[in-house]
Amino acid sequence: MARRVSTLISPLLLLGGCVLLTGCSGSEAARAFGLERSMPDEYTVTTRAPLSMPPMDELAKPVSGAERPQDESERLQALETLSPDVALHGESGSNSDGQSMLVTEASQAADAPDQGELGQAGSGFVEQLMFWKGGKAGAVVDADEENRRLKTNAALGKPPTHGVTPTQRAPK
Repeated sequence: MARRVSTLISPLLLLGGCVLLTGCSGSEAARAFGLERSMPDEYTVTTRAPLSMPPMDELAKPVSGAERPQDESERLQALETLSPDVALHGESGSNSDGQSMLVTEASQAADAPDQGELGQAGSGFVEQLMFWKGGKAGAVVDADEENRRLKTNAALGKPPTHGVTPTQRAPK
């Protein structure tokens, strides 16, 4: 009897689930099951200024609906979006002290003669790594001598990096 009831309930549950899901469109069902990401609208997202310590211990009581002085106005945000100069210079149009110092130092660096630090082939660190030449590059370590050196260092209490790593001589 119990087996007969379970064989009837399974198809009924499956049929009921199908009927319920027919009311959902493809995108709604995918969003409901977490298969589709819901992205926020980039035009409605606003940024908030970070929290900071007040200048004194006594805090003013919050007022509902009061303007937050640390937040930028929506008008200024729109101006900064449309014109990057507003973000750099502010509404007054003048550079800050830090911006003036940066521009001055950058122009002095641009006017200075080339010292060969950048752009000269063969002088940079990356050039040395990529185009190394000569020396003992590619030498093969003599395993037996290296093992003896490491054991001697360990017995004497010296670090493993003490001493020269023995290499095999290339046959001539």
